Amino acid sequence: MKKYLKFGTLSFIVLVSIFFCRKAEHNKLQNVILLNNVEALAADESPMIRCIGFGSVDCPINHVKVKYVFEPFILD
Repeated sequence: MKKYLKFGTLSFIVLVSIFFCRKAEHNKLQNVILLNNVEALAADESPMIRCIGFGSVDCPINHVKVKYVFEPFILD
């Protein structure tokens, strides 16, 4: 009888631990998504684009013909 009681208690503890670990992982993912949304809203809406020289490429800022358009590469 004691053997079954120990096994049942151990099984219950393992199941409760798994449940709370899964719930914590879900909250982490949700927090990351919310943080990305806040960063996107807080980001400056003006692009960090630089237009240099005179040429045949349209500058996206003021639509003037330029030679080079530089835009930073950002990993998201």
